[in-house]
Amino acid sequence: MILIIIYTILSFLFDGLIPNYISTNITNPSYFITIYSVISLVITFSYFDNKNKYIYIIIILGFFFDLVYTNTFLLNIFIFLIIYLILNLIDIYIPNNIITINLKALISIFTYHILSYLLLLLVHYHNYPFKLLLITLSRSIIMTIIYTTISHLIIKKLYYKFYPKKLNKLTI
Repeated sequence: MILIIIYTILSFLFDGLIPNYISTNITNPSYFITIYSVISLVITFSYFDNKNKYIYIIIILGFFFDLVYTNTFLLNIFIFLIIYLILNLIDIYIPNNIITINLKALISIFTYHILSYLLLLLVHYHNYPFKLLLITLSRSIIMTIIYTTISHLIIKKLYYKFYPKKLNKLTI
């Protein structure tokens, strides 16, 4: 559990640190930017036997994401909970391996951006055109796959090292 919390905190910090070192702006997003916190939710999903603990982590992460990065109230908690529901549905049909974890991460990142876009439309925020949504989605693919692959391999190896008996439901 402590390994997952440390990984989630690091991913949360990456959301703030990485954009400082990669040239990007809202109208021209970089190919090497993604939402690391959402990817951490995907990576850690299968390591929880008790889904209530996972939901607590989602709520806490969403609260801090709202507070620190988006300056909103309950928006990211809501979006993260929807991502959890989608992961729950997908997990029934798709096993966990390197390819499907990347697919789940892409679905989660796309869900985050699309829900954010729809909510901005709902509150009549007109400075976010549909073309920008498509650019953001297409440019987040590369870093999502890179970060998900590296994270999955490292977390799986560390988890197996520290908790070898609990890993029997996860596959490569």
